[in-house]
Amino acid sequence: MKATRRYRSYRAPQADRQILCEPPWPALSDRRADGRHVLESSAVEIQGIPLAELRRDARRALIVHAQHDPNPCADASTDTNIEVDENKPLIITGHQPEFMHPGVWLKNFAAAQLAQEVGGTSVSLIIDNDLCRATSIRVPTGSVEQPRAVNIPFDQRQPDTPYEERRIFDRSLWNSFGDRVTQALAPLVPDPLIAEWWPEVVKSSESTELLGLAIARARHRLQMNWGSHSLEVAQSQVCQAPPFHRFALHLLSAAPRLRQSYNHALADYRQAHNLRSAAQPLPDLSEVEGWIETPFWIWTQENPTRRALFAQSSPQGILLSDRLHWQDALPRTSGGDSRLAIQRLAEWHQQGVKLRSRALITTLYARLLLADMFIHGIGGANYDQVTDSLCQSFYGIIPPAFVTLSGTLRLPIEHQSVSSARLSELRQTLRELHYHPESLLSQLALDQLAPDQLAPDQLALDPAGQLQVASWIAQKKRWIKIAKDSANAAERHVQIVAANEGMQPWLEPLRKKVENELAATVAQTRRNQLLESREYPFCLFPRDLLRKFLLDFRRHIP
Repeated sequence: MKATRRYRSYRAPQADRQILCEPPWPALSDRRADGRHVLESSAVEIQGIPLAELRRDARRALIVHAQHDPNPCADASTDTNIEVDENKPLIITGHQPEFMHPGVWLKNFAAAQLAQEVGGTSVSLIIDNDLCRATSIRVPTGSVEQPRAVNIPFDQRQPDTPYEERRIFDRSLWNSFGDRVTQALAPLVPDPLIAEWWPEVVKSSESTELLGLAIARARHRLQMNWGSHSLEVAQSQVCQAPPFHRFALHLLSAAPRLRQSYNHALADYRQAHNLRSAAQPLPDLSEVEGWIETPFWIWTQENPTRRALFAQSSPQGILLSDRLHWQDALPRTSGGDSRLAIQRLAEWHQQGVKLRSRALITTLYARLLLADMFIHGIGGANYDQVTDSLCQSFYGIIPPAFVTLSGTLRLPIEHQSVSSARLSELRQTLRELHYHPESLLSQLALDQLAPDQLAPDQLALDPAGQLQVASWIAQKKRWIKIAKDSANAAERHVQIVAANEGMQPWLEPLRKKVENELAATVAQTRRNQLLESREYPFCLFPRDLLRKFLLDFRRHIP
C-alpha cells in the first residue's frame, strides 16, 4: 500500500540557541487568519450544532475556566487578570506538567508573543490526563574531565497515575529536592535557576497536594514575572465542559467509523515512514467481542488507573465500558436530541468518573474548536500529522496548519569541542591504512619524500624496505588489473589481502597514532554528549541565560 499523504519529519535543532519555526514566523499571522476562515465557514455539524457555533461555545468555556471559574492552574499570587475576547485570536499550545527542557517551554513564550502581535490571547493547556511516569530528573555532575549523570528524585516512585490524580507522597524528598539538585550541579553550573525557583514550587505545593499542578503553577508564575503573559488551563477542565461533552458524544456515537478513520490514518503514516511496529506512532484502536475501542481514557476516583474506553451500540443507546470494572450507558433519544446523553456525561464528573481524550483527540479538539493557531513541539508535530489525516477522513475537512516550534539551549559548561568531521576523518584514515596502504607507502617506496619531509611517526624506508614495499605494491596492482571471474576470484582475493597485510609493518607507528587520537576523540565525544544534552530541565540553567533565550527567541529564528 502506498501512503496517500506526504509527511514531514521534524528534527530538533542541533546548534546551541538554534530555533526551529515552521512555517516561518512572518507567515504565521496570515496562516492564522486563513485557518480561522476555514473553520468558521465549514458546513460540518457536531451533534446537530454547526462547527462555527460549537467553536464559539468551546472558546467561551475555555475563557470562563481560565478567568472566572476556580482555575486549578492559578493561585492567589499569579496574575491572570488578562482581558480576553473570544472573538479575538486564541493561540494555543500545551504540554504535560513536568520538568520540560527550555526548547519545550519556548512554545509558551512564542504563543504569548504571537498573541500579542495579532491582538489575541495565548492559552497553554496543561495535559494533566497524561501519566506521571518519572519522579526524578537527570542532572549532570562530576567534572568536565569526568562528567556523569545522576537521577535525583523529587518524590517516591508510585504506580503510574494521571497527573490530575498524582499527589505528593514524600514531603522530605520534595522539600529538599532543590538543594540536592543544586549541590550535584555545583561543579558544572554554580548558579542554576532551581536554587531560587524550587522554594516557589514548595510554596505552590502548600495549597495543593497535586505534584504536577504545583510545578505548573510555579513555572507559570515565573513566566508571568518575566513579562510573558498567558493563561493556563488544565485539560481536565476542558474535558468537563459541555462543548467537549457534545464533541465526545459525536465521536462515541460513530465509534465504528471513527475507528476505521483512526486506524487508516495511522496505517498511512506507518507506510510513509516505513514503520513496522504496530505501536508507532500510536497503537490502533481494537475491536473485541463487539466492543469498539475509542480514543478516550476512562477511570474513577476510587480506582485512578487510566483505562481504554470501549463502546457498543444498543437499542437503548450507547453502552460504554472499560471491559474490566466499569460500565454505563448514554441514552438514545428520538429526533436526534442529545441533551440527555450530554447531561449523563456531565453527571459522570459528579460521580467521580473521569472521561479524558487521548493524544490525537486532545489536539483535534484544540485545533478544531479552540485555537486560531496551535503551536506544537517536535514530537507533537510529527504525530499530529496523523490528526490531519483523521480529521480529513472523519469530518471531511483539513484542519488549519499548526506551527512547529522548538529550540536548543545547552548548559554553559566550558569544555573541549569535538568535530564530527574529525571523527569521520580518523575512521576513514584507519580504513585507508587497512585497505589501501599503498596510498601512503608508494611515495616512500619510490623515494619521493626527502628524509626531512617524513613525519616523526613514519618509518623511513631503507633500501631493503623500499624493495619489499615496492614488491607488495606491484603485486597488488598486478592482481587488481586482472579482471575478476569465477576461476580466479578466490586467488585474486588472497593475493590482494596478502599484499595489504605485507605493507602493514611500515605503517604501524602511524596506525597507533591514529588509533590513540580516535580513542581520545570518541571518549571526548561521549563526555560532550552528556555535557551538551538539550534535554536537561529548564530549572538547571542560570536564570539570566534562560530568560534571555526565552524572551529574545525571535533573534534566533532564521
